[in-house]
Amino acid sequence: MRITFFGGAQEVGRACMLLEQGKRNLMLDCGIKLGEETEYPLIDKDELKRVKNITVSHAHLDHSGYLPHVYSKGFRPKIFLTKPTRDLMGILLSDYQRIHSYEKKRLFSKKDVERVLRDTWIKEYKEPFTGSFRTTFHPAGHIMGSAMTRIAADKKRVLFTGDICMRKTRVLDPCETGLRADTLIMESTYGSKDDKIPSYKESYKQMIKAINKTLDAGGHVIIPSFAVGRAQEVLLALDDYMRSGTLREAKIYIEGMIGKTMKVYRHNAIYANEDIKRRILMSEDDPFNSPNFYRPKTKTREDVLKEPCIIVTTSGMLTGGPVNFYLEHLGNDPKTKLIFVGYQAEGTPGHRIINGKRTIRIRDKEIKLRLKVEKFSLSAHADFHELLQFVKSVRGLKDIFIMHGEKSDLKDELDRRYNVTMPKLLETYNI
Repeated sequence: MRITFFGGAQEVGRACMLLEQGKRNLMLDCGIKLGEETEYPLIDKDELKRVKNITVSHAHLDHSGYLPHVYSKGFRPKIFLTKPTRDLMGILLSDYQRIHSYEKKRLFSKKDVERVLRDTWIKEYKEPFTGSFRTTFHPAGHIMGSAMTRIAADKKRVLFTGDICMRKTRVLDPCETGLRADTLIMESTYGSKDDKIPSYKESYKQMIKAINKTLDAGGHVIIPSFAVGRAQEVLLALDDYMRSGTLREAKIYIEGMIGKTMKVYRHNAIYANEDIKRRILMSEDDPFNSPNFYRPKTKTREDVLKEPCIIVTTSGMLTGGPVNFYLEHLGNDPKTKLIFVGYQAEGTPGHRIINGKRTIRIRDKEIKLRLKVEKFSLSAHADFHELLQFVKSVRGLKDIFIMHGEKSDLKDELDRRYNVTMPKLLETYNI
């Protein structure tokens, strides 16, 4: 058995690996890398033509965004995923196609997205299936429907983490631990020793304090967020704190694709943790449709701009979406606060602002920002110590491939017990 890394090696994004044994093969994820310029997996047509099956760990575009490109080239591999992943991919891939159409790139069509969604094979957690190899999905805890992929071939057991979260969140239980595998292919988004994510309780405590201070001063709070995963966690937390009185009353506006995603989460609530299921099944309390959540009434968003409020909007890295409208109209107001709650990739406007830049280009216009900026760690990834904890839980482990990270100290920490590899792009390794 061998594995080739067409993306995701020593970088965050475009996760794409091909596992092969003889004539059998399985692609693990098929993503793109978003930034100022979109980057794609380094796989040519001849290689793609051979791919028979693909598993998708979760819906985020850095793990699923290359699928319509594959279909646009005329290839039709089987795609295996969970139901929430299929539903959420429908939102993200359609938006990705719309942006491409707007930019007149036309690398793939709406029909390609429809074909991808139509040709998916939905699988449940812990339900073995055959995708070239005997394969099973296990809960990853990252976003709804996210899955670790466990592959069995002869006497070999390979576990691919996708993106994992080791903490219980407002919506999800943590990832499953204690699985058996000889080889682990693991993410390392927060694989540096300096990456210590504070407890959610502490992060939210500080964030609520910052929001209250801004609202009391008559300012707006802008929270750019990923439409899938982070936005739902943040919105449910804001709602809980507002109900308890810890967060002062104000309208919470939902913008961009977040509203559609909330509906998908509600329709797939069976995949949420017991707290959410109990709230929905045993009462009329729907956490995904709280009376504290509002939508702008007009395209001009006059109702949002006229009074202090909280705005949760896409895009999470300020690369587009309604957040740009708010930065254009509120960015010059020092009473406004911009709160980052997610990862900011290098080269994105969000990354530059986090690092001190106070201008942003919107529609070829340079906008000066006088607003206040804060960042709170609410990551849905495991941090350095949690990744080590996960590795220790894997039974029978011998070999580890560390990927999906820009900087990792994990190899030095794990080398004493395991055979650890930091793969390079386009390199093939024996398993």
